[in-house]
Amino acid sequence: MAEQNVSPNTTIAYIGDITEFFWFVFSKLKIKEVELVNKVVVRSFISYLQDLNYEKSSIIRKVNSLKTFFRFLIRKKIIQFNPVLYISNIKKAQRLPTFLTKEEIENLFSLIEPKDFASARDRALLELFYSSGLRISEVAQLTEDDIDLYEGLVTVKGKGNKERIVPVGDIALKYLREYMRYKHKLVNAEKYLFLNKFGQRLSVRGIRKVVSKWIKKAAIHKKVTPHTFRHTFATHLLEAGCDLRSIQEMLGHQSLSTTNIYTHLTIERLKKIYQEVHPRK
Repeated sequence: MAEQNVSPNTTIAYIGDITEFFWFVFSKLKIKEVELVNKVVVRSFISYLQDLNYEKSSIIRKVNSLKTFFRFLIRKKIIQFNPVLYISNIKKAQRLPTFLTKEEIENLFSLIEPKDFASARDRALLELFYSSGLRISEVAQLTEDDIDLYEGLVTVKGKGNKERIVPVGDIALKYLREYMRYKHKLVNAEKYLFLNKFGQRLSVRGIRKVVSKWIKKAAIHKKVTPHTFRHTFATHLLEAGCDLRSIQEMLGHQSLSTTNIYTHLTIERLKKIYQEVHPRK
């Protein structure tokens, strides 16, 4: 591991993985010589870890540690064959994104009463996130010219500088108009849509602070970021019957497989509801 210039924590994890493997080999399988370790032994170790409900990410790390270790033994001519060489890659479990329920959304927005510049901006900002599914970087770069308040459309430059047009709902448009009235009173305001109290562009960090502030006030006990609104937008559209291709286009995903995660999300939610309410579950 010293040759690979890795951190001390990585080295400790590596040593722990190798120690655990050989404890399994020597104590559980009663194999006493490293030359007798083959692919079947490695697969048995993986099954053992799975039975202990190890996270897939942990199993993947342990297998990678074994690959490194047995490559070292091959180089030192201690063994002739690498038992981990043809072990197929274990796919890391896809983590489903967090989203807000419709009740959480309603509760959150009910707290933000636009009565001054900051509250009007915050309400318009969060309404736009939920209404359009934009990325935080896209929102931070918006100008007034990018929003058509009459047609209900926002023109966005996404990843790779690719432009797309996304619809904006009537409620979000209402609060955007209200925010504009406050914004236009600022002196020497910049061209960007969302500004701070000094009339300068509201930064990505500033946007995160706005989201964090209102999530805390709403007492929502889950990790919520601006991107959570993007996930919420897509999930709620899919639940309402919107087709996946349209969601892909609005989100600006290059591949439909990226958008497919929301199908898994809604299926998991349906399964949970089924388990809670079906009398013969």
